[in-house]
Amino acid sequence: MSAHVDGDKDLWVGLGLAEAAAGAKVGPAPVADIVAGGRRLRNRRRTVVGAVALASVVALSGGALTQLRPDPAATGAAVAAGSGPVAVGPAAAPATTAAPGARDPFTPVRVRLGQGVANGKTWEIWQALWPLAPKDRAYEQALAVWQERAPFDSNIAKPTPEYVAQYWQADSDVIDTYFVVDGVRLGHDSAGDTPAPGRLDPRSAADFSGGLFGRSSKDGIVPPVDVVVISLGPDVGRVVVHWANGTSTEPEAVTVGDSPTRRMVVARPGTVRATSWEFYDKAGNRLQDRDAKFLTEPAS
Repeated sequence: MSAHVDGDKDLWVGLGLAEAAAGAKVGPAPVADIVAGGRRLRNRRRTVVGAVALASVVALSGGALTQLRPDPAATGAAVAAGSGPVAVGPAAAPATTAAPGARDPFTPVRVRLGQGVANGKTWEIWQALWPLAPKDRAYEQALAVWQERAPFDSNIAKPTPEYVAQYWQADSDVIDTYFVVDGVRLGHDSAGDTPAPGRLDPRSAADFSGGLFGRSSKDGIVPPVDVVVISLGPDVGRVVVHWANGTSTEPEAVTVGDSPTRRMVVARPGTVRATSWEFYDKAGNRLQDRDAKFLTEPAS
């Protein structure tokens, strides 16, 4: 797979989270930390958010980082990175969360993918999943997603009915992944799509892809840790990361709502670099494309 990038935007194109981000202006990122770590999920699609992503997916490393402080009590108890979902989002975002089993296009399922403490700061990565909306209400959903994201980044463009109608996908949920540091949601989130339940191409069941999230920003507000977010197909069983200090970790995958794909958050332990990654299917067979380079670069 190609290791070419234009800043960080191709990283999330590889994840399927921001394929429409071709016009985003982003800063440079280490080539070794991009999507060389896995197969791109097939059937890439442009997000139903349309112009939101095209003009604004700040693609992790660029864009204004408008801060809006939520109620600290709403951020939930601290958990270790990747230790499990917490289906309550920071109060800076709408507090609505869909009930288990419900698929309301206007009530996102909100899950904390991972959390940790680095340099005295508590960081969290959240994902909001907006279930597939019928075509005649897709624009209404796109507006709702935009209204949630816009307070954190004034550069996010309001979607147009024409764009949403053109790029609506009948088999994709909308997702938005974002960083929270010390209770403050950062503006460099990433919106896109992911297969809806029952809509995943079976040939993609053992696919995986990912890349560095939130590495830098032009405003100088950066997360206190290097973090990789990985998307895993349902047939990927486990992932093992080997570090230069001789230790190994096996991160936990997190499911968001009833999505057939899962997310995994891996944070660099201090300044230690990764030496190798191993991906296995549920039968224990090591998967191909074993060229992952996530976090193998020295810490910046």
